[in-house]
Amino acid sequence: MIPYTTSPRADTGVSNVTLGIWLFLASEVMLFGALFSSYALLRVAASSWPSGGDVLSLSLGVTNTMVLMLMTGAAWRARSAMWPTARRLLVVCSVLAVVFLGVKSIEYAGEIRQGLVPSVNTFLATYFTLTGLHALHVIAGLVANVWALTGVRRVNMDMTTGRIRALALYWAFVDAVWVIIFILFYLS
Repeated sequence: MIPYTTSPRADTGVSNVTLGIWLFLASEVMLFGALFSSYALLRVAASSWPSGGDVLSLSLGVTNTMVLMLMTGAAWRARSAMWPTARRLLVVCSVLAVVFLGVKSIEYAGEIRQGLVPSVNTFLATYFTLTGLHALHVIAGLVANVWALTGVRRVNMDMTTGRIRALALYWAFVDAVWVIIFILFYLS
């Protein structure tokens, strides 16, 4: 069993939580990389491909992009803040995650009302797959935020700080994935 330590390991030069989050993010890069590769192959092979601006709500996409940027900014600031400020920033991050999910729900509802569902074409199938998986990652990040916020009662401050730093990296990854999704679907 690998002990949970907050000091850098002699063999890697980083703490266990830092190594763990980087390994996790590497697996996430592979997951989304496979999906983005599938998107590229499907798009190149398609005889026709709709323009995202004609199908999707650009204003809701821009809104969610701004919400995610603010959310990641709050998480990034929390990683170097003292606990009371870090706690407030994680709460802000969590509220913004809920806002993102709310806007995405409104967007999905509007698309479904218009009959824009995955079975209509490959564009919508890949759109719902990628944005749905991304939304699941936002939900997972929200759960992790709550875990870190409540964890300070169970563990020491060094462990909580490591968790907040890992969350900042996670949110930056979620943000980067969204930017790619936004460019591929909303701006294409």
